[in-house]
Amino acid sequence: MAKLITSDLTLGAREAETVSSVIFERVFNESDLAEYHDIETGIDVKTQIAFAGRLGLLGKVQDTDSCAPEESDGFVLSEKFWTPVLEEFRLRHCQKDLDGLIKIFRKAQRVNPDFFDAVGSEDFGIIIAAVETALKENIHRKVWFNDKQAAIQPTGVFTTGTDLDYFNSFDGLFKQIFVDVTANKISRVPVSVNAAATYTAQQLPEDAALGILEKLVTTADERLVAADDAFILVTRSIADNYRASLRNKNLGSGFVEVVEQGRPKLYFDGIEIKVRYDWDRYIKTYQNNGTKYNLPHRAVFTTKSNIPVGTLSDQDLAKLDVFYDKTQKANFIDAAYTIDAKLLEDYMVVAAY
Repeated sequence: MAKLITSDLTLGAREAETVSSVIFERVFNESDLAEYHDIETGIDVKTQIAFAGRLGLLGKVQDTDSCAPEESDGFVLSEKFWTPVLEEFRLRHCQKDLDGLIKIFRKAQRVNPDFFDAVGSEDFGIIIAAVETALKENIHRKVWFNDKQAAIQPTGVFTTGTDLDYFNSFDGLFKQIFVDVTANKISRVPVSVNAAATYTAQQLPEDAALGILEKLVTTADERLVAADDAFILVTRSIADNYRASLRNKNLGSGFVEVVEQGRPKLYFDGIEIKVRYDWDRYIKTYQNNGTKYNLPHRAVFTTKSNIPVGTLSDQDLAKLDVFYDKTQKANFIDAAYTIDAKLLEDYMVVAAY
C-alpha cells in the first residue's frame, strides 16, 4: 500500500519542527483553469453541443414575374459531444508508517486517538493545501496532453516508464487539434525544427518565433483576430525566442513586453501571449525519448471560450474529501470529479507545431 509520506531524512544538529518549515517542491502550474478556459458545469453524462452555421448571402433584386420573395439558404446545424469521464484518487496516511526521524508529525499528547488522527492538525492542513495545488497542476496536464490512444515510444510519443492510465481517460486539446489539422479543418503553422533528430538540432533559430507568431495571426480567420478574448498560448521556448527578438529589434507598438501588477506580459501585434511553462515541462518529462522531444515548440491561437472544460461542478476540480478512519487508524485524502475538454469551432483556432 502506497505511503503519503516516505522519509529520506537524516539526523542533524537541529531537525524540522513543524510541517510549515518544510519546503515543498513547486508545481509547474497552479493557475486557475478559468485563466485559459471557460468552465461548463453540469456535465456528467454524454451531452450534445449544437452549432448553427453562419447564414450566407442575403438579398436579391425582386423578380418582377413572381410575387414570392427570393429564398436564401438557411442555417446548417452540426454537433459535437461532451464525453466526460469520472476520475478519482486516494492518498492514505498512517502515522505508524512514519519512521522515527520524522518528528514533525509526532506531537500528540496521548496515543489514542491523537497520535493516529492527523486530520484536525495544522500540520496536516499544510499537506492538504499541497495536494490541492498538485490537483490543479494535474488538471492542466490532462486538459492538454491526454490521449485515449496514448502509447509508449516508438509506437507512440510517451516516455518509456510513463503510466499511461494517467493520460488516456479522454482526448485532450492537443490530440483534438492534431486530428483536426490532419483532416484539414484547422490551419497549422509548421515549426520545422520540431522534426529534428536531436535536442540541439531542435533549438529554435534566432528570430524564429517572430515568423511563427506572424504566420499564426495572418493565417487566422478574421473572426478570431477580431475576438476580444483572443490570446496566443505558447511554450516557453517560443516565448524566450520572441523576447530575444524584442530586445534586439524595434518592432513598434503592439510588439512588447510590459509589467502589469508585478508580472511580465507579452504582446504580439496587440494580442496577449500567455506562456505555458508547464507545457515545456510535460513535454520534457513525458514526451522525451532520450534523444529528442516530441514537438517541443508549440503555439495555439484561439479564445478561452473556444476551448472550454466540462465538469459536473467546478468545485469538484479543486475540492478534497479529507477524513480519519478509526477502524483502519488511517487518514485519507480523496478526490473525484467528472472532466472533459473540447475544441469547439475549428475556424477559431490556429496551431503551430
